[in-house]
Amino acid sequence: MYSISNFKLLVDHQAEIDTIHQNCDNLIQTSVTPKMDAEVNTLLDAINKKLTEQGFTITVTSTGLIAKYNEAVINVDKHSKDLEECFFINLNSYAEDQVSIVLDVSDTMMPKISNNLDGYSEIIEQMTDTLKYAKSLEKACTSPKFIYKTQSNIIFHSAEEVVNYYFQ
Repeated sequence: MYSISNFKLLVDHQAEIDTIHQNCDNLIQTSVTPKMDAEVNTLLDAINKKLTEQGFTITVTSTGLIAKYNEAVINVDKHSKDLEECFFINLNSYAEDQVSIVLDVSDTMMPKISNNLDGYSEIIEQMTDTLKYAKSLEKACTSPKFIYKTQSNIIFHSAEEVVNYYFQ
């Protein structure tokens, strides 16, 4: 059994999702990307400052920096992904870790869309999840905040915390 009311819900919610994603694309260009670029610069400047204070000679590259002290080399190399800037930190090829600057997208709570169980129920559940994420993304893009996340899921809230963790 398929209900027309649930079919109409699907159509309406897909249009809402499309509108939200269009808005997010605009917000990413005008708000998120410039703030992400500033956050990247803040992190690289903090690493540069900390390592310079510890006697390293710094060479800034197009993707990060290389810090040298005698035979020791620390390479910080940036790779961009969608809404994420990922840094690989390589310590003289002995150890490598990864820290990413990511947009902090917190879940938006939403009521259940439909109580009518029919052939559309599973699709409606999936669409509810998609709509929930779209609204969360839109909220995050409207007022972007970033977190730093390591490969082992350690979370930091500032460049200073990251620098203190990696370069004490």
